[in-house]
Formats: sequence, C-alpha cells, structure tokens
Amino acid sequence: MTRHLRLPALAATLFVAALGLAACGNNATSQTTTSPSGSSTSSPSATPSSTGSDSASATPMPSSSGSAAPTTAPVAGAPARCVSSQLKASLGPGAGGAAGHVYSKIVLTNTSSTPCLLSGFAGVSLTAGPDGGPIGAPADRDSSVPVTNIVLQPGQSGGADFGYTQPGLYGGSCTQVQAAGIRIYPPEDYGSVFISQPETACSETGIHLLTLKAFQPM
Repeated sequence: MTRHLRLPALAATLFVAALGLAACGNNATSQTTTSPSGSSTSSPSATPSSTGSDSASATPMPSSSGSAAPTTAPVAGAPARCVSSQLKASLGPGAGGAAGHVYSKIVLTNTSSTPCLLSGFAGVSLTAGPDGGPIGAPADRDSSVPVTNIVLQPGQSGGADFGYTQPGLYGGSCTQVQAAGIRIYPPEDYGSVFISQPETACSETGIHLLTLKAFQPM
C-alpha cells in the first residue's frame, strides 16, 4: 500500500520539475532575442570603421601650392640667381631729390665668370659695420616700377633706386645713431654685401628712413 502511494508522488514531483525547466528555457530565449544591448554590441567592428572614416575625412590634404618646390630662377632656361659671393655693391647717382631726402642707386655688379639672374627687391638696412646688426627699420619696398628679370653677364650691373630720409625731419622722436654703412641682401639670398657709407640712423624701428625699388638694367 505504501509502495503504490510513493509512485504517484514521485511522478508529480518529476512533472513539476519538468515544468520549471521549461519555464527557465523560455525565459532564457526571451532575454536573448529581446535584449537591445546584445544586438548593438554584437558587431564590434562598426565603431572602429566609423571612427576610421571620420579621422580620414578630418585629415587635411596638402594643397597644390605646398607641393611646388621653389625655383632659383623664375624664367625657364635662365641662369641661377645672383648671390652675394659673386656680387660687388656700390652707390651710384640717383634721380631727383627733395629737402631732407637723398636719392641714390644701389648697384650690384657680377664679378664672377658666369652669368647670373638679378630680379626683384634686395633687403637693405643701415648697420654699424659689415657684420653688425641692423639699425632702425629696413628699407621699405617701393613698387612704382615693375620687377624685371635681368641676366647679368660677367662685369655687368643692375641698379635699384634708393631713398634716404635725413633723421632730423623726425625731431625728438628719433634717437640718432651713427651707422657705418649699408648692408644689402641680394634678392632671394641669405648672404649679404656691404657698402661703407657713414649715415645717421634712428634706432627706433617704427621710423622708416629708407626706401628701395626693384632692380633695373643699367
């Protein structure tokens, strides 16, 4: 009698256990299919690819002007530019004049055995000597005449009109300093040549005593 009672009880227990397992299985399936976080993180390659495209589009491309190499001569087939080591500098007479203003001409002569190209504006300053630093402001460019490409054969010269304003015109605003001469940097050259020409300068860089035009044939 006791044996027959135990069998139905055992069967009922197994039935309840089976129902519990089925319920757990259904819950697991539901979490897997309905979780939004699972679907968004299931493809980790999506984030790197989008980041890569953003970084690629943000990288600036080099401009066409930046890729162009500077040339030593602006005219095809022309010789290399004249440099300080093959030039001699001197002062020539200028044209015109006015009270307190002196006009002359900076002359560069090719002393080498090969032709060279002289074109554009020189850098000009009053200095305390051939190796001294500039005194006051450098010469301002006067663009009233066009830039001309000049091929200097050995012994030939090019000249640039040079203007100097006497410091006395500026009165007490000018601290006068004695300069030993004029330092000239030929166009597109880091070297310089020196003209011994004592002049009075203003130490203030805000006072501009000098003007210079582009070189012209002589």
